[in-house]
Amino acid sequence: MKRNISCEGGPYSGIPPGMSPCLMIVALCGLLAATFGCSKHYEDRFSRARPPVFKTSGRVTWNGSPAAGATVALQSRTRNLAASGTTDRDGMFTLTTWRPGDGAVAGEHLVTITTSVTTGFTPEGRPIQENDMPPKYSDPEKSGLTTTISEKGKNVLSFEVVGPPQIPKKAAKQ
Repeated sequence: MKRNISCEGGPYSGIPPGMSPCLMIVALCGLLAATFGCSKHYEDRFSRARPPVFKTSGRVTWNGSPAAGATVALQSRTRNLAASGTTDRDGMFTLTTWRPGDGAVAGEHLVTITTSVTTGFTPEGRPIQENDMPPKYSDPEKSGLTTTISEKGKNVLSFEVVGPPQIPKKAAKQ
């Protein structure tokens, strides 16, 4: 028996009347993608070879006040890996290595802290960004900041940046 395939449902097709088989397939694909593609547990062919990371958060202050919008970066001393995060208005941050908020690898780390300030615009209208923190904090060898990430317990860090801004307030463009 030869079957004629069309995009129309019918009383004997198993598809509700008024719903086309094409729409049914699209809906099924969407359901499968939502079920398997949006899982919190994500693994690819590289993830099994990655070293474990450990939740890490903290706070940055600059001359005693929260350092809002600062980028905190940790460079492992033993692995070629880095973790980073951006501070909120209270100076709080959460580090990311592979996935948002997953943390940093265990061990000793060199630390850098930078902020970006728009100091002007290119002729094409793109912002010109410059680091406003004292220069030593952008160099992991000169910052004087180190930390150790533990495999056990909480990794809550605290960093204090000291020194004047590198860019005068009037030079920064809003």
